[in-house]
Amino acid sequence: LSMSILWLKNFAGVKQSEEDVQKVPNALTELGIHITCKTIQVGTVLGSIIGPLSALLRRKCPKTGLIRGGTYGAAIGAVAGPVVTLATTRGKTEPEIYDRCYRLRHNKGQLWVDRSFVLAAFFGFLAAGSVGMVAGINGAVIVTPLGRAAWNKMTGTETPAPTPAK
Repeated sequence: LSMSILWLKNFAGVKQSEEDVQKVPNALTELGIHITCKTIQVGTVLGSIIGPLSALLRRKCPKTGLIRGGTYGAAIGAVAGPVVTLATTRGKTEPEIYDRCYRLRHNKGQLWVDRSFVLAAFFGFLAAGSVGMVAGINGAVIVTPLGRAAWNKMTGTETPAPTPAK
């Protein structure tokens, strides 16, 4: 329970003490969630590109291909996420995994992308099912990094992630 509260507070952007940020346990689970979000995003975008092309080659409706491809891509990404996590962390020590998670917790740009992905997928699905989810994920993947980069350029606010205190 403590991982979910401390991690969720950081994910949601709630201000916490550095001590609380350092105390988030279960680094492998935390990294697995992050990687699975990424594989779902990649799967959705690739499926949204491949789906319409495949539909056009079969003389079907590209819009249907986009939604079907994006939905299948998201599902494949959800299944691939834990596999990629295990492959990525094979041979890594617990401190190395913790360090990666610590840096993710402080990476404001990545947190923006992850938050927008979750919100866009959730509310898109609530509003329009698979169509809304695919549109939300694709929109979040494309728009959020561009918006964040523009914001950082205008404000000069992006700073590198700190290293964990020993």
